[in-house]
Amino acid sequence: MKRLWSAVLGLALSAATPAFADTNLVFAFWGDPPEVPPFEKIANDYMAKHPDVHIELQNAPWSGYFTKLDAQLAAGGGPDVFFITNVPSYAARNTLEDLGPWIEKTKFPINEYVKDSLRIHSLNGKLYSIPRDNATNVLYYNKDDFDKAGVKYPDANWKWADLEDAAKKLTVTDGGRVTRYGIVLESNAWPMWVYQDGGSVFDDPVQPTTFTLADDAGVKAIQFLGDLINKDKVTPNFQEADQMGGTASMFTADQASMAITNASRLGSYDKATFKWAVAPLPAGPTGIHANEAGGAGFAMNANSKVKDAAWDFMQYLCGPEGQIAFTSAGGSPAVPAMIGNDAVKAAFKAPFADVFLSETETGKVFPQFPTYVDITNKLIQPALDKVWNGEATAADALGAIKDQVNAALKAK
Repeated sequence: MKRLWSAVLGLALSAATPAFADTNLVFAFWGDPPEVPPFEKIANDYMAKHPDVHIELQNAPWSGYFTKLDAQLAAGGGPDVFFITNVPSYAARNTLEDLGPWIEKTKFPINEYVKDSLRIHSLNGKLYSIPRDNATNVLYYNKDDFDKAGVKYPDANWKWADLEDAAKKLTVTDGGRVTRYGIVLESNAWPMWVYQDGGSVFDDPVQPTTFTLADDAGVKAIQFLGDLINKDKVTPNFQEADQMGGTASMFTADQASMAITNASRLGSYDKATFKWAVAPLPAGPTGIHANEAGGAGFAMNANSKVKDAAWDFMQYLCGPEGQIAFTSAGGSPAVPAMIGNDAVKAAFKAPFADVFLSETETGKVFPQFPTYVDITNKLIQPALDKVWNGEATAADALGAIKDQVNAALKAK
């Protein structure tokens, strides 16, 4: 049974303006326990300045969060402010408040945010969410494993071939069974590899007209990942990885010597009993560096009954105070999206902050448009699963859905 934790935070006694006459606000977000403290801090700090506002925090694990949220929004209810991804699909259902008029009215400094990040929080030129972070990925590596295997540590000059070679040398087998993989990957980060090969998923990630993943560069990137799984056997297929805990636990348990994931893992990896570090992502075969631009964000419920109070809290949550709370969090710091604010940028003092910030500069927008989730679930993901499971080549699997995806784009 999916679990939802809900806690009403106490009020701090101090004078504050503006007053909202004992307003109750519901603020929902996902996250594992190490990720919760900054959300609590922001809510507590805000209530200390606004004693007439009561903020109820609703926290759930990623696996259960959207099931509850979708049901609430479909019924015309739901939290007043909430953590969100796949923004265009929610905006298309008229569940999110258009933030443009609120931003203009209060002169909120939206220009301090990464412009590319804002694209995936918009629909038809209107902004419906403000990003909390950049989902910047890095290459985590177990220094002890590298030392024992006599493999040189990764650096900014690495390309795919270097990653593949190191992963082969780091993979350990016993009687034909892999006891430690060279690397573990995130199942939803595959567009990043396509970009590194100079390809794309669509001709435009937010306003697509043509499916381009089946072109040569896309096919090559997807096949490279498929070969790491099935030919080289240096990384588990994604279903197997999930069963073993994925990047969250395989790296910490030394079931994988490398992991490509984002800053949210810093907290759990800090408990590792071995020496580790991070490096930039490897470049594609022709030297292209590409990462993921943008991350999750915060939205206002279009059906909220307390929009003035909700927006006032949003300004605090998404302004410098809130961003600093997230970027300076001890357990799971967020790579700042409000990168144009010097105080926010300076507050990001996570381990290897320089690598995260430099990788942020190579970020590219992942596909985000209203029908993307539906197209992915029905067509793209089943095709990719055939590659991950060794049932088809990337060329065959992607070629087989090309016309269907293009037809779906025309019908959207």
